[in-house]
Amino acid sequence: MPTIQLTVPKGAWNRDQKKTQIVTTMTEALTNDAKETDKGNITPFISVQSNEANEGGYAVGGKIFGKSR
Repeated sequence: MPTIQLTVPKGAWNRDQKKTQIVTTMTEALTNDAKETDKGNITPFISVQSNEANEGGYAVGGKIFGKSR
């Protein structure tokens, strides 16, 4: 089962935004890629997981994001 896992800052998107912007966009992107590479329609099998991280709960390139406490 294809899985897309996202970590976003807590409160960055509300429930409706996650549904209409994140989940839909990510699902469509992976579906389109699969179709272009002759994998067929994988939409029913795509799992999108959105995890919220508190300030300081995630890092990119070794830099912790959020306020230090």
